[in-house]
Order: sequence, then C-alpha cells, then structure tokens
Amino acid sequence: MDTTHARRRLTACALALTCALAVAVTAPGTDARADASTARALTVDPAITLPGNQAYPESMATDPRTGDLYVTSFTTGAVYRAPAGQSEATVFLPAGTDGRTQAMGTEVDPHGRLWVNDANGVTVYDTANGTRLARFVSPTPGTSLLDDLDLTPDGTAYITDSLLQLVYRLPAATVEDTIASRGTTTLTTGFDLNDVIAPHPEGAVTLNGIESDATGTYLITADMASGDLFRLEPATGGIRKLTVTGGSPVSADGLLWEKDQLWVVQFGSDGISRLALSADRTSATVAVHLTDQALEHPTAIVRLGGSLHVLRSQFGSATLDLPFSVARVSGV
Repeated sequence: MDTTHARRRLTACALALTCALAVAVTAPGTDARADASTARALTVDPAITLPGNQAYPESMATDPRTGDLYVTSFTTGAVYRAPAGQSEATVFLPAGTDGRTQAMGTEVDPHGRLWVNDANGVTVYDTANGTRLARFVSPTPGTSLLDDLDLTPDGTAYITDSLLQLVYRLPAATVEDTIASRGTTTLTTGFDLNDVIAPHPEGAVTLNGIESDATGTYLITADMASGDLFRLEPATGGIRKLTVTGGSPVSADGLLWEKDQLWVVQFGSDGISRLALSADRTSATVAVHLTDQALEHPTAIVRLGGSLHVLRSQFGSATLDLPFSVARVSGV
C-alpha cells in the first residue's frame, strides 16, 4: 500500500469532516440547539474506556448475540471490543489492519460478522477470530467517504456516502455470495439524494447516520450539514424529506430508531435529541433536546444493557479528556 497516499487521503477526509462540521454549526437560518427545551438535567457518566491516546472514536455497534460492544477509531483504523458487562475495551483489530488508516461506521450482523467502513469501502470480519471475510468497495474510490451503515432484517446493507450524497445498497444474496468466495464486490447505488439535499459547499460532509425500522420497511438518514432527515423506502426507491417541528437536529450524526422514537446525537452542539415519529414516518417532533459539554462531540448512540450510551469522539477538542470513553446517559 502507498502509505503517503493513505496519509493524504486520511488528512483530506479529516479536513472535509472538520470543515463540514463548522458549516453545520454555523449555517445561516439554523439553530444548532433544537427549539424544544426543558428543565431536565442530562446525566453523563463514563461507562467504557478505550485504550491509548489517539482513538478519536467514530462509531459503535453491539453484537446482537453476545452484547459485546465494538468501537471504531477514525484516526487509526483500529477497532476495539468491550465484552458485555466490562468497563474497559481492548484492541480487537489493530491500527493498519488490511491497510486501513481510518474506521467509521460499524455493525455486527446476526451471524457474528463485524462490518467496518473506511473512506472507500466496507470490510467484513469474523468476530470469533478477526478473519477477513469480504470487501465491498466504492465505485469511485478517492472521491467517496463511506460514513455510516445499517443492516435491515432481511440481511440487506445500506451505506451512506457523505461526499457524494448517495446511499449504497447491498442485497443479502450479494453479501452472502461475496463472503462465500472471500471476494470483493463493488457497491451499487440504492438511493441518490443529490436532488433533495440542501445546497452546501463542495466537499462538505452531508449524509451521515442511517437507521432502519424494526421491519426494514423504512430507513431514516440524516444530512448533518442542514439537519434535514430523509425517509427512504427500499420497496419503491422512494425518498421523502421529513417535516420536523420543534427544532432542527443540525450536525446530526449517530441515530437510534426505537419504535416511534428516533434518538439523534448532534456533534456540533454536544446535544442529544429525542424525536417522536409520525405513524407514516413522514414527520417528526422534537420532544426533548438537551446539551452538555460532557458529551464531548458525540458521534454515535446505542442502547446497551437497557441504557442509552453515547460515543464521545472529542474531534476538535483543544484539550483531551483521557481516556477516550463511551458514556452512559440518562435524563433525556
């Protein structure tokens, strides 16, 4: 691998992310704090620590079979694992695994396979031993930023491309065939949002988090630059912008969809919001929005052991609060 090129690519992606977040926080006509305000206090407690002083974590996912938590590092490409009930994570995939110098979105499927995004592709691993099982690559490497991903109940994978305003789709049959052959497959576009995304500076990070409902009927993805949310319908290919009242989740990053509620963590405002979704998933109301600097630029949210947990990235922090950690949050 050309390490000089890899470093340049990482730097370019980091700069794109930083610039886009600055735009997301200061975009005219928007407010990084949602309008919904309450007197509630948000409680943020460190729950799981990550090793080293360069983790800058980006995404996390739980293994549905074991409850183990996996966390990716944007700056090194490492993946950490914290066994269920443990308060310390250890390195599962070291920095540089398969030439990876950054890691972003991640998921664990029901078969115990770990999915890890980098800028140009998604690699699938066996959680039992870390064996590489398959690779899915962008059709335009070098111009993509594969940010987040989600798996629907039928085994289909959806991956957001933050620089190209696309959502790639991997049918379950393609996934299984590629894993069976230990091969590499090129991603194909499932949804093109270029006609519906709000105007933004060239190179800005747009599509970020993506979440499916429990049946796979709909997905919701967030444009972090504008705070807009979009409903995607796999059966028809339909794309619809949600009507959101009570505020705008500007700098929306990680999403968690639970029944009629959508949880959103907002990187730029150190915020977390709970949105009530309409039955047809075409509108949402910000029920609660709270901010706390202790969230330290959150980028992902999961439910672990019955409690909400938020990943504290510390991207752009002038002073680091070490060790990096996943925090348990309550009060929202």
